[in-house]
Formats: sequence, structure tokens, C-alpha cells
Amino acid sequence: MSLRTTFFLAHAAADHEFALEFAEFLETGCEAACYVEEGMLPAGGDFLRKAEEGLAADVLMLLLSPDAWPVRRPRPEWEPLLDRQAREANVKVAAFLLEECPFPEILRRRDFFDGAHDRLRAMRLAKRWYWQKRRASGAALNTVFSRDLEPLYREIADRAGVWRASGETAVRFAREAAEEFEAVLWVPARGRTLAQVSGHLGAQLEVTLEGPAEQNCDRIRHLLAARRCLLVLDAPTAGHETALVPGGRTSTLITEDPVTLTPLPETFEYARELIAARRNAEAYELLHRLLDAEIAPEACARELTWICEQWGRVGEANALRFYYGAERPTQLVLF
Repeated sequence: MSLRTTFFLAHAAADHEFALEFAEFLETGCEAACYVEEGMLPAGGDFLRKAEEGLAADVLMLLLSPDAWPVRRPRPEWEPLLDRQAREANVKVAAFLLEECPFPEILRRRDFFDGAHDRLRAMRLAKRWYWQKRRASGAALNTVFSRDLEPLYREIADRAGVWRASGETAVRFAREAAEEFEAVLWVPARGRTLAQVSGHLGAQLEVTLEGPAEQNCDRIRHLLAARRCLLVLDAPTAGHETALVPGGRTSTLITEDPVTLTPLPETFEYARELIAARRNAEAYELLHRLLDAEIAPEACARELTWICEQWGRVGEANALRFYYGAERPTQLVLF
């Protein structure tokens, strides 16, 4: 599929209001662009001929209702379009049932979403189906929606938002609803600095964050605002929230109690690992703590001098050289 999957929503004029709602739902929760007006069947038109126009999209979504499919149609009329033509055009065909009608029952055994009795649940399943296809996952589609998690689905899965919950509830929701997001990013925050939290998040996003913590947070917020992720901040401070909650398309779940409490190493060796991973903000803080504790002061000063020079902090780099005799380090190979 392309970066943004195109959906052609073939539907009857009587179902146009739902088609618009469904398109907004898909575009909010997926990397999708929906053709709605183009997919509306004009008065007196043939639903299959309208659906045929959808072979130019990535996904042909049939919205089934008595207005769209009023009578049973012979197999030779619909099979070429839904099988051979769709396969030749490399188009996925899915069906969304709005009301019972005499559509081909074989569609129920394909990518089918039964919204005749619960449209919202069917819409959510369609979103999970999209992300499953996007990831090329061979796992069975998760159809579980816990009733007690409905407020979270409504506020941060169906749309972008921020929600607070207990640690146990956050774990359950993140596992159950993972298929409704591009990614779930779980970030332990209790007892960690902003540099450590943002560094951990940057590593999950697989982005290089070589600058100071505040600069890194700006970049993270910008990246997440454009992506449909679930960010779980595990017991953050108010400062973490202010710096990292992105807004935009990503939803944020904040735990009220810590789930993950993993101490980070406080060693010079770990600082060098952070530098090698280009997580300079974390290394900068750790090296200063080691320096204050008089642990390998000259080595710490050398690495700090290098970081300061990367950040353009010439005065600080010179001060480190003056007090610790640090020279520009050449021992650390980054490439």
C-alpha cells in the first residue's frame, strides 16, 4: 500500500451521511484518504458500476444496505468485479453491512464488517483490520472490546485525545487496543529526568536525538502530532506532560501510578553507550552526575567537552578544558 491508503466508499445516496462519518473515522484513525462524494450512487444508477470506479483506489469498501443492494443479483453480475477485476487491479475489497439486504453471502467469509446492529463496533473493527493489513500481520483480528474500557475507546481510540487511568487499566487498554494505532509507545517516567524520558521515547521511534532535552522534545512532539500513535506516559511529572504530550493525531494515556520501575545504570560505561547511540542529552546529565561524584573526572570531562562542542556551547567546553585539562576526545568512534 502507499503511504496514505485510499478508500473508495461505494454507497447509496440514502447512506451518504454515514459514509461521511465513516470516512472521517478512517482518516482520523488510519493513514487514509477516503473518496466519498465519488462513491455515492446517483439516482437510478447501478451499484456495481459505481463500485467498479473504486478499482482505482487501494481499498474498495462496499457499504451494503437495501438502497445499495435492493435485490438478489446473479453471480455472473458481481463475481467478475469482486474477484478477477479486483485481483488484477491489486485492490482489496471489503464490505460494511449497514442493514440486512440480499447481498452475496460469500462476502461474509471475506473482509466483512457487520454493522447492522452495532455500527461503532464494526467501524472499530474496520480500523483494526486496516492496521493489521498495513503491518502485513498474519495474526487473527482481535475482536475484543472490554465494556469497562469504553471511555478510553471513545476518548483516545476513536479520536485523538488525552486520558488518565490507573496503571492496571492502562496496561489492559494498551494490549487490547494496540491494533487501533500505528504503534503503542510505553515510556516509564517515574524517577526519570526529561532527558531520560525523551531519550527512551526517541529510541522507540527510531529517531536520532542528539540535541539538548528541550530540543529533542520539540522534535518528538512534531513527529507524533503527524502520526496516529498511542503514547503511554507511565507516572510522569507535570513537567514531562508539558514537554511531551504532542496533540495532533497521537493520543496520550497517562498512568496515575507507575507500572514500570527500572533503574538506569549510573556508570561511565553506560554514558559512553548513550553517546554511541547519539542520546547526548542523557549522557550529558549522567556525566555531570559522575563528575560531581568525582568518578572518572577527566574521562567524564572529555566526553562532556565533546557533547558541548556538538551543541555549540563553546564557553562550557573551554571551561571543562580549563578545570579538567580535557582535550577534544578522539577515542570514541561513532561511525
